[in-house]
Amino acid sequence: MKKLYLSLIAVFIVASFLLSACGSTATEAPALAEPTAVEPAAEEPAEDTIVSMVPAQSGAPFDINGKVVCYIIPSLANPFLNGVATSVTEKFAADGVIVNVYGADEGGLNKQFDQIENCISMGTDFMYVMAAGEIDQLIPAIEEAKAAGIMVMGVPPAKLAPFDSIMHTSQYEDGTKVAKMACDFIEARYPDAADGSVETAIIGGASSSVGMAERDRGYSTITEICPKVKLVAHLDVSGDSLPVGQNAAENVFTANPNVKVFIAQSTAHAQGIANAIKALPDVNLEDYGVFAGDMDPSVIDVVTSCQDPYKGFIAIGGTALDQATYDQIKKMLQGVEHPNIINDELEPVNCDFSTLAP
Repeated sequence: MKKLYLSLIAVFIVASFLLSACGSTATEAPALAEPTAVEPAAEEPAEDTIVSMVPAQSGAPFDINGKVVCYIIPSLANPFLNGVATSVTEKFAADGVIVNVYGADEGGLNKQFDQIENCISMGTDFMYVMAAGEIDQLIPAIEEAKAAGIMVMGVPPAKLAPFDSIMHTSQYEDGTKVAKMACDFIEARYPDAADGSVETAIIGGASSSVGMAERDRGYSTITEICPKVKLVAHLDVSGDSLPVGQNAAENVFTANPNVKVFIAQSTAHAQGIANAIKALPDVNLEDYGVFAGDMDPSVIDVVTSCQDPYKGFIAIGGTALDQATYDQIKKMLQGVEHPNIINDELEPVNCDFSTLAP
């Protein structure tokens, strides 16, 4: 009976597909038709994505001296992620809290699964988990941690369950803000450029995790909002490091030597791209703009100086994400009142493009 039921579903799907195909007739678009941005459909927030305050526990605030935190991130090679982790570790040292930082790097989700289980066996008190891919694959290990009485904070899942709290980022909005920043640079540096003349490349992660795919989709809006852009390359890269960004940029320049604008998935990629640009012969760095969807705090001065190809990024959680992360974890360890969901601020940081006018 089950096989018959599945067969009927398959027939129905195929029939629906054929009817849809037959009913679609290709029509030529008007020559002057403007591209239309496709916005994600609005959805009612699910019950487990509504921000609320978790009340203080009886006897709070608890003494947190001697507590142990496992801080699990996708990569130690990512300057942004590693920088935040280092800062959080230093802040907790003053409280007597030990923070053990783990990067998945080439091991991906399998390595993170093992790291979570190792943290459980160590008797850790708290876990901060940022998945190196689809976080759903880590849920069994996270539920095991919860069953062991360990608090778990997820970054940045789309929903709260089964975490005790999450930091949530709108990656699509992040991407659109980067695209707008890149367009503003083009308008400032190339005010007289013809439409479709400023060669641009996106080095993103369309086939990566859902979050990075949404960020990449936001990047793609640059062709809709910026008429002067000529998108000549849209690379889908894996790995998050300076060499990955630099190699991708070198490949782009091989086929398209006149590219002036790069939109990068991460700050690590952006710094690698900037290195590739600076290695070009007789290069005028003011002509180039590299923009990224996240931040390495150590390059803020470089970016805002306008003296480097890397000219802008989005500070996820603002420029004080380390402080916000520390504050949230500390409140949870102390058992005091805290929000169950933190929606990250997306703060654009860039140089003053008006100084780049030709």
